Amino acid sequence: MSNHFYRFLSVLCLVALETAAIFLGAQQPPQPASQSIAASSTNVQGIRGVNRVPYSADQVTVTTQTLADGTKITQRRFAKVYQDSQGRKRCEFYRSGSESAGQDESPQSINIFDPVAGVSYFLNPREHTAQRDEERKRRAPPLAPATGASANLTAARPLLPQPTREDLGTQVIEGIEARGRRVIRTIPEGAQGNDQPIQVTEEVWSSENPPLLLMRITNDPRRGETVMRLTNLVFEEPPAELFQVPADYTVKELQPVAKPEPPSE
Repeated sequence: MSNHFYRFLSVLCLVALETAAIFLGAQQPPQPASQSIAASSTNVQGIRGVNRVPYSADQVTVTTQTLADGTKITQRRFAKVYQDSQGRKRCEFYRSGSESAGQDESPQSINIFDPVAGVSYFLNPREHTAQRDEERKRRAPPLAPATGASANLTAARPLLPQPTREDLGTQVIEGIEARGRRVIRTIPEGAQGNDQPIQVTEEVWSSENPPLLLMRITNDPRRGETVMRLTNLVFEEPPAELFQVPADYTVKELQPVAKPEPPSE
C-alpha cells in the first residue's frame, strides 16, 4: 500500500483516539477495560474536559461492498492504538486484517503524534525511515466576498437537507453500556450526478460515563458498509519508547506541498 493510504489511515486513527480518550478518576491497578470501567465509573466526575488518560486498544475496521450481481467484497483493516498520560498517540497499521496481526506480523506503517514536542512522525518499519512533520497552527484566511465565477458556482451548488437524528437506545459493548445514535444524511438528486436521492446512514455507539467511542457503523450506497470497533481496551501507561523514533531510523523532514495560486479574474 502507498504512503498516502497509510497517512489517510493515520488521520482516521487519530480521530478515533481523540474520541476514545476518557478520564477514569481515582488511580487503580492496571486491568482490562471491562473490569476497570465497571469498578470506577460510579466515581467519575468532570470527565468531559480530560483527554489524556493512558490506554491501548485494537481498532478493527471491516468494509463490505455488495456489487450489482450480488458479489460481496470484504476488506478488513487492523490497527493497534496507544495514548499516554501526556496526550501522545501512536497508531500501528498491519497488512493483515486479522485480530492476531499484532502478534503474528510486524506493522506496515506507524504514525506517532507528539503534542508535547509539536511534531508528528510517519515511520516505515521495512526501510527504517521516518518522516518528521512539525505541527504548525494555521489560521484560515478571511473569507472574501464571492464575485464573478465563484459567485455563480456558489449559487449553483444545491443546498443539502438537514440530517435526521435518532436515539437507538443502549447495548453492552466490551463490557460497557453504550448508547447508540443514528444520523441520516440525504444527498439530493443531481448533487453528484445521481438521478435519485442517496441516503448515507451513520450509527455511533459510545458510553456516557465514561465518554468513550466504541463502535461506528457507516452505510453508504457508494462505498458499502464500514464497521469500526475498538476491542481489547486496557487502561495503563504504554511504554515510553512507543512514542519515540528508534535510534536506527533515518529521519527526514516532510516537505510541505505548495498550493497552486488561484486563477486571476
